[in-house]
Amino acid sequence: MKKLLKSIVIAVASLTALSVNAHQPDYSSIILIEQETGEWTMQLNASMTAFQYEVRNAYGDDSYSSPDEFNQLLVTHLKDKIAIQMNGKPVTMGTGMVKLGHETAVVIELSDITEDLDVVFVSNLAFKNIHHSQAILSIIREGLDKSRFVLNEENDYQVRLTLEKNQVLIAETPSQSFPIMLVSGAILIGLGLVVFTFRPGRKPLRQEAIFSNS
Repeated sequence: MKKLLKSIVIAVASLTALSVNAHQPDYSSIILIEQETGEWTMQLNASMTAFQYEVRNAYGDDSYSSPDEFNQLLVTHLKDKIAIQMNGKPVTMGTGMVKLGHETAVVIELSDITEDLDVVFVSNLAFKNIHHSQAILSIIREGLDKSRFVLNEENDYQVRLTLEKNQVLIAETPSQSFPIMLVSGAILIGLGLVVFTFRPGRKPLRQEAIFSNS
């Protein structure tokens, strides 16, 4: 591992929830983030239930026996099922890190990204096997509006975006994607406020409890 992810701080609008389950397996988010250094990462947030379901569906019920084995399979699965292109060129996915919890986060380093970014294409089939799954896509970059877009069955879990000045816009088919507030406020409620920090040498979290009921 050439470079460790030192810190990721992601704020997704936090709303007051009274009746929405924060761990619904059919809701997830995928966030492309440009760091101050110019490097890019991808962060995925979803319920542990959703990630476990997809790993077991892809590799079998007995495919892992420890959190570390699960993490490796999960990162491999996400790399296989998510495709990103920027300015028409495939983006390479590198080192992945997993923070397990009832709401689990995965951060993957991205490379081969041009500085003059005009068009972004994302295909996310990681949760296609989950009925009515929806993923919220957003791009975080300095000076860029924080627009959010939905990937679901209606658009085959993919979208092509154009970056014009400080705006992120749908390319070709505007009807396939909507601002998140108009589509489902419940998705934002479920995701809440996410703040994760990864530090070199940090002791692993206690993860056995998460797997005890698997």
